Amino acid sequence: MSAVLHAPLLHRGWSASRQLVVLALGLWVLLGCTNGRAVDEEGGPGDRPASGPGSLYLQPADLEMVVDSKSPLKIPYQVMRKGRDVSAEAVLTIDDGSLGDFQGAVFSYRLGGAGRSTVRARLDEDTGETSLTLRADAVVLGPAVPADAPKRFGGAPDPGLTPDFVYPPDGALIPPNLNLLEFHFMPRNADLFEIKIVTDSLSLRMYTVCKAVGSGCVFQPDDATWRLLSNAGRNRTAEITIRGTRQSGGGVGQSVTNKLSFSQNDMLGGIYYWAASAGGVVRYDFGLRTQKPEVFYNGLRAGALCVGCHALSRSGKRIAVGMNIPGPAMLRSLDVGSRGKLFEVGNGLPGSGGSDFQSWSPDGQWLITNEYGGLTIRDGETGAVQGKMPLIAPANMPDVSPDGKTVVFARGSWTPCLPPLICPTLSVSNAGLFTVPFKGKDGFGTPAEIIPAAGSNNYYPSYSPDGRFIVFNRASGESYNAPTARVMVVPAGGGAPVDLAVVNSILGNSWPKWSPFVHKYKGATIMWLTFASARPYGVRTTMGAQIWMVPIDVAKLAAGTDPGYPPIRLPFQDVNTDNRIAQWVEKIDRAPCTMSDTSKCGAGEFCVDGYCTPVIQ
Repeated sequence: MSAVLHAPLLHRGWSASRQLVVLALGLWVLLGCTNGRAVDEEGGPGDRPASGPGSLYLQPADLEMVVDSKSPLKIPYQVMRKGRDVSAEAVLTIDDGSLGDFQGAVFSYRLGGAGRSTVRARLDEDTGETSLTLRADAVVLGPAVPADAPKRFGGAPDPGLTPDFVYPPDGALIPPNLNLLEFHFMPRNADLFEIKIVTDSLSLRMYTVCKAVGSGCVFQPDDATWRLLSNAGRNRTAEITIRGTRQSGGGVGQSVTNKLSFSQNDMLGGIYYWAASAGGVVRYDFGLRTQKPEVFYNGLRAGALCVGCHALSRSGKRIAVGMNIPGPAMLRSLDVGSRGKLFEVGNGLPGSGGSDFQSWSPDGQWLITNEYGGLTIRDGETGAVQGKMPLIAPANMPDVSPDGKTVVFARGSWTPCLPPLICPTLSVSNAGLFTVPFKGKDGFGTPAEIIPAAGSNNYYPSYSPDGRFIVFNRASGESYNAPTARVMVVPAGGGAPVDLAVVNSILGNSWPKWSPFVHKYKGATIMWLTFASARPYGVRTTMGAQIWMVPIDVAKLAAGTDPGYPPIRLPFQDVNTDNRIAQWVEKIDRAPCTMSDTSKCGAGEFCVDGYCTPVIQ
């Protein structure tokens, strides 16, 4: 028998305050429960070993309870060994820290946590474990929703009131901390809706009226609700169903059930992308989940007309940006934390030099540019050219491998420089992909072709975080804003490329880049890809380009098959602008500060935990 808490569901509305309401009415802890096994005279199961793994006996055993996501909760545990209470001596831990932690033998619940995990005890070489399941049964009432909304869905089935589930797409997989996710649906003839989300540790019902967007409806859970959902969904799959009825009464229609899965790991680091509305580079810090993106470097700060193409070191400490007309663009290298200039290439005048595409070595020691039709190596601190310029030509769109030992690049039809040394490098055509050993100040080795042009154009290559794969674009025409662009992946050593068919069901997908992190989902190894696409976003059918993300199952990719996940739009973006060129970093680098010295902080930044941090709600 397990220890279980039974609690009735509380229905309570939130409108102006948008508060999440969950009620736990009691706790039934059955000390001495043994799941049906025999109990020996010393107070533990009779089949328990005398020492080693499994010799410690934890109570309450296999506890299941309904939790209140906003009220503190403490659960005392008892650890027995050979009939003796060793709770004060044993070390207790829980596998899933999002549920809470232990202070001695007392478990303290972390607000918003829900899910199933394992509680472990250790004393010397002796161990024991039991399960803990925290279930949330929650009702959320959105703005303008009647307080008795949950009671209005008792009518007979009516297909005419069935909402059409539009977004997120069925089968999507997302990181748990990807906040601000919207649910999109077509209302049909209904005007009151229930969005029900169920996992093995959560039953969440959200009630809303139609917030009209185009011909459809959009509902966005508040942060407290989203935290509850994502914590309960971590490393699990949720089933989502939308029901519709009329506030005046009548029948009820029910949509198909879509599945939404959550990876085991939170997304870390940050992403920098070009935003047309900002005229420059915008960044988003995944460590600040309630924040909106911040303008990092634009034309006003740079003293230029605009800031466009950019590349960052994997560590996030250095960035190279292109400014003004990309013919080629004037290049400026910056220290990210201070936004201070390290060096420049060109002055913006025709023939003065510059680079449209560049890539940093992982440690930021070297910057590889495309100058005068080929690849040039520059010192990352001073900009000094290493060897001749260029060292490899024709060559464009370089990307350095995670170990810093190899560079992949596109080689297209040769376009000679025009007097006075005007070298068009913004686009390639009929390009194949090559890799070449990279030796730092000693230059490059011999290039090897991994993808031949073979009548197509292959470009924008990028190494996966484990260095095993290269993602790239393939199009029928030139690369710039190609309407036929597909996202493809090939083993880094060459071979048959994999067409990401689910992603490419809509074409025009450009600038693919990998997140630097490797995640897990139900034992599978997952990597993440982003790309720019002007595809419809749910019921928002007219869009500029936005950054979309798709998970990649490494085992399926290695087997040469499409991992099959549908892409989702990164939800923190402004829907009214055009966003492209996503570049990932392991950490957002910020200027240091103290409460008494904020001189290095920019406008709108405050000193938070020793670093200049914006507050953008």
